[in-house]
Amino acid sequence: MASPSKSDFPRFLDGDVLVVISPTQVYKLHSQVLAAHSSVFAEDIASNPGPRLNAQARRDNAVAYRFEFKRALEENQFGEFVRVEINESGRVVGPVLHIVLPDIENGKATDHSNRAWDWLFGIFYNREPVFDDSSLATVLSCVVALIECAESVGSSDHVRDVVDLALMRQDNVLWTSILGNPHVWIELGRRVRSPAIYSEAAIHLIGQWSTIADEEKNRISEDIRAILERKATELSLAKEAIELRILGHYPTFMRRAAADKPGRPSYSSDIYMWMCVCFFRQWFTQNISDDRTRRAPDGGLNFYTALHEGGGTYLTHMDFQEFHKYFPMSIKACHVLEANMGILKEDMKFFVADLMVEHTHLKRDKNEIHWLTCAKIKKEDMPWYKPDKIAKSTDALQSMYDDMDDEQAVMQGRHTADSGGKRSGHDDDYFRARPKKRAKVHELDSASESDYHEESSNDMFVSEAVDDLMEE
Repeated sequence: MASPSKSDFPRFLDGDVLVVISPTQVYKLHSQVLAAHSSVFAEDIASNPGPRLNAQARRDNAVAYRFEFKRALEENQFGEFVRVEINESGRVVGPVLHIVLPDIENGKATDHSNRAWDWLFGIFYNREPVFDDSSLATVLSCVVALIECAESVGSSDHVRDVVDLALMRQDNVLWTSILGNPHVWIELGRRVRSPAIYSEAAIHLIGQWSTIADEEKNRISEDIRAILERKATELSLAKEAIELRILGHYPTFMRRAAADKPGRPSYSSDIYMWMCVCFFRQWFTQNISDDRTRRAPDGGLNFYTALHEGGGTYLTHMDFQEFHKYFPMSIKACHVLEANMGILKEDMKFFVADLMVEHTHLKRDKNEIHWLTCAKIKKEDMPWYKPDKIAKSTDALQSMYDDMDDEQAVMQGRHTADSGGKRSGHDDDYFRARPKKRAKVHELDSASESDYHEESSNDMFVSEAVDDLMEE
């Protein structure tokens, strides 16, 4: 058999480190490569450099370091590497440590518990691991094994991109699994520091936060739970502000300039729109009273969707017929009234447009998603992000409210364009003199301002939950 060249993995002729996983799984690697990719190996090698090998040892390509993997005897623990002393001749000083043998099945050693070391050390040498991607469960079992090995030697940063890419290749299968188990995937997303996985799970949890049982919320790590609570509160306040704006809205062409000294004939020309405004506000406030808006079990999804679609999704022709029982009109007047309501409905679409944005990979039209998915997850909303100074949530909310400028300016531009510039609109000084109604911004829970922990305290739960996912 030809001798391997210096570039052969996993045993390099010029390697100065022997890594022993089991009697049948041994690696001969380079100390510089291990130190560059593993904080555990780097610290050990730096604190206790290997011996200066004699000439004979160098000719024999002996190693200066030997690490043997000692498996943990207790459940839910992984194990650690133990260093064995090497002398100048490249020989072990004292007895070799006991190595746990691999599992034996039908007289043949299986690699299910040790193959992750091949992937990990291969990544150190820019070798892409080949996972079993026949299903999400098999990929998940592979990446979890790799993550555990990497965490044990302080190499998590070097495998995260590989793990993220392997999961992303599952595409819709992955996103569907996150949709069904967001509380599990948000923990795994944090563990591998995957912005895509973490954000997808977080958006689903935020959208249905008010309906999630406290028991399930408590299964999420405290730092992540504080972030989700803060984002859910921000979304709720945004919906409240939007509803206040809708209730205070008047179409632009209804305005009058004080300098024109408008009289009764001027206002009477818009009587049908005034009736529409009153009819719409009555309908809107009834929905608020019946908890069909932001306090609804779906977070107001159906209600805001109707406002966004407009047309015949709400206040239909049948509703107008009921209205005319108390306020009868001619057939022509009925048509004019409904036409004006159509104009008002078009204005309403502007207010709820941001709530209808879907930031998840799976879209509502093809999946059973009964909550809003408009939450935005920024880098500061990820628990591994460490800013110099965490801004208060109330500052962000106040900025959000300030950005919601008087919608009359936007509406005026739209109606002016629609009408060919025939109506100039009301003098803006009148509206500047009126104080804008804003939703009250309450103090948020102090937990949202606390420092985030780098690693999860629910690793045991994550492992059990991942097992459940793989069984599915």
